Amino acid sequence: MLTEVTPRPRPPGRAGPLAGVLPAVLIVWGFVGAYLLQLSIDRAGEDRLREKAVAEMAYFPSGRFVSQSSIEFQSLAADFVWLRGIQYYGYHLMSDRKYEWLGHVFDILTSLDPGFVGAYHFGGITLAWDAGKPHEAMDFLVKGMKANPMNWQIPFDAGFICYMLLRDYGRASTFFEAASKMPNAWFILSRWAAIAKAKSGDFQTARDMWVDILKGTENRALKALVVRQLRNLDLTESTDRLQKAVFSFQEDRKRMPTDLRELQATGYVERIPEEPYGGRFYLKDGKVLTTTPPNQRE
Repeated sequence: MLTEVTPRPRPPGRAGPLAGVLPAVLIVWGFVGAYLLQLSIDRAGEDRLREKAVAEMAYFPSGRFVSQSSIEFQSLAADFVWLRGIQYYGYHLMSDRKYEWLGHVFDILTSLDPGFVGAYHFGGITLAWDAGKPHEAMDFLVKGMKANPMNWQIPFDAGFICYMLLRDYGRASTFFEAASKMPNAWFILSRWAAIAKAKSGDFQTARDMWVDILKGTENRALKALVVRQLRNLDLTESTDRLQKAVFSFQEDRKRMPTDLRELQATGYVERIPEEPYGGRFYLKDGKVLTTTPPNQRE
């Protein structure tokens, strides 16, 4: 039996039914446009078109705008932005190492899915190290802590950045201590809080912290970043040790060593360490250098 339904009068000034749909439609077409652009780039294979794709990131809607769409759409859009962000990161990792829009992408992603802890973890670390924007990374992680107040990973990452890059040991200790009190937190966090409080900024501590992050993630891109940082840490430590030996030689003998082999021959170093990128260390004008240029340190 059919029943006649009388439409319910709409209060004056109330938005029509398309008002809630329109933002989602606009966002969908924005993402579709970016996707079609990516397809054309892949077919053409031209660097200038890839740069156009980078510029298109500026036209992605803001996190505040996308958060107004429906829950169902947010989930779909978050998946799309996550994949797009990984593509963007991977392309620049293999090319110019410039990540101008990385923070924008992760801001959109976490506005769509505020509970996506993995996005805060990966985004915070890559913003701080690969993009070289530790302060932007900290702002991003603070956003994550507000959205996920009982998650230990995000304050740990904030403490890690404070310790390793900002050298703000007091703040690092505060973040580590806060993280240690969260449910299911790593048992090592109390130890890191004590280390930060003691300002133990040595190479071995830094190495231990990177290894802990390596063991605690399944994200392959993040694992690769950690491996790069560990190798770079080895390079920095070896260079520092050789440079200190050069200074000691100069102070004792009132001249510079002729080369690094003289440091070994005279007992200032036990051996010349292997260069972790396959190059070699050498001495030039009293400064220890490596034959591996920065852009080849993978």
